[in-house]
Amino acid sequence: MKGKGDLGRVEIPKIFPKGLKLFAIGGGRACKALLDTIMGDPSIEILGLAEINPEAEALPLARQLGIPIFEDYRAVLDMPQVDLILNLTGDKALEEELRGLLKERGRGTEILGGLGGRLLWGVLGRKDYLACTDPLTGLFNVAYFYRSLEEEIERGMRYGSPFALLFMDADNFKDINDRLGHLQGDRVLKAVGDAIASSLRGADMAARYGGDEFTAILPETQVEGAMRVAERVRKKVETLGDSLGVSPLSLSIGVAVFPLDGITAEELVRRADWAMYQAKKMGGNRVFRLGEGKEPPAFFRVEDALSLVSQKGERDKFHRSHSEVVSKISVEIGKALGLNRAMVRLLRVAGALHDIGKAEVSFGEGAWNYKEHPLIGAYMLRHVPYLRGIVPMVLYHHERYDGKGFPKGLTGKQIPQGAQVVFLADRLHHLLEHTPRWRVEDLLGVLEEVAKDAGAVDPNMIEAFQKALSSRPRDQLFLSF
Repeated sequence: MKGKGDLGRVEIPKIFPKGLKLFAIGGGRACKALLDTIMGDPSIEILGLAEINPEAEALPLARQLGIPIFEDYRAVLDMPQVDLILNLTGDKALEEELRGLLKERGRGTEILGGLGGRLLWGVLGRKDYLACTDPLTGLFNVAYFYRSLEEEIERGMRYGSPFALLFMDADNFKDINDRLGHLQGDRVLKAVGDAIASSLRGADMAARYGGDEFTAILPETQVEGAMRVAERVRKKVETLGDSLGVSPLSLSIGVAVFPLDGITAEELVRRADWAMYQAKKMGGNRVFRLGEGKEPPAFFRVEDALSLVSQKGERDKFHRSHSEVVSKISVEIGKALGLNRAMVRLLRVAGALHDIGKAEVSFGEGAWNYKEHPLIGAYMLRHVPYLRGIVPMVLYHHERYDGKGFPKGLTGKQIPQGAQVVFLADRLHHLLEHTPRWRVEDLLGVLEEVAKDAGAVDPNMIEAFQKALSSRPRDQLFLSF
């Protein structure tokens, strides 16, 4: 395994005029690398960042830098001095809509997106550094991890060499961020990364997978050796809590071994990740490896997920119609709230896939627990790059505004808006599931029932949907099945 080498700071090339003013759309990994690169550079100013996912990676750093954050990218239309709009989402329809709006207002602001947008942050970036390193922890990044994993698999196939993969997640890290703030959270992540790196052997390689997740590749390692190394890492992190003032601090660690647990990168990551999830289910702060014959759910492409919903619908008409109705009603609620087209598109997909965690897969030991399906669904979808925006909507679509929901018991504005929309759409269908033809008056009636359940849904959302429906004739057909 190659060592990290000297990856020092490389100065940003001064290729732009002094005072360049940017507006960024998309708060993912690319945006975080961009922010980390240009902070402190007086020649570049980011006037705002548009991102609808409250858990996007770039948001903590953006807040630290004092960059205004908007859910609606159309906020840029009210900023008169933007030199360049940088679209890091890959959404071409978004660009086309924004170009049209700029043209209507007589604005000549340039939009750079797609490959061009990503090339820009690559040019701005410290190429030799960011190509393989996570800027917060100093560990390798996820791109380098996958490249190294493929190399290790190739070596294992050629020479018959075993190796192990560790998938690690900080327990209750969200609580640390909520209690102490994101700056302290970043300090904790840096300390955890240092503890992991210092607990590994010289030939091992650690990486930050994303958020509070870490991975490690252990060459020439069988099951017993992997469990020992993982246990050493776990104990080292467990001792950090008191010194950082964040006790308790711990890791849940999943282990997979080549070739016993798989011979492809997807198989190995899937089993190690699922083993980590099982360790969390058992209370966290432990090391776990799946037993023989235990299969985790697959990583889904959106086509696979939609196909599964359709196939289940052939056997279960309610399941299919429920997904379709929740999708359609989510879109209507989103429009009533005045959400932008990109958010409405995400609501359409989130509504269709909100119950994908109920798919017929093996869930490991124990009986089926209904309250786990949002967690399963989020797990299945989070590895699909273009579906990451709906993961919070799927994960939190059973949270109640009063904090009595699940799986996290979030309250009020802690719940992502998209998740509240899907929750309301889900409630409406369950109240009208035996009505084959929905008229506007039917929806208004059940909205009043939902409103009586004080604390279930944001009352402002119910009011907005009621207002939108009231503008239509009460006997107008809304949906039929």
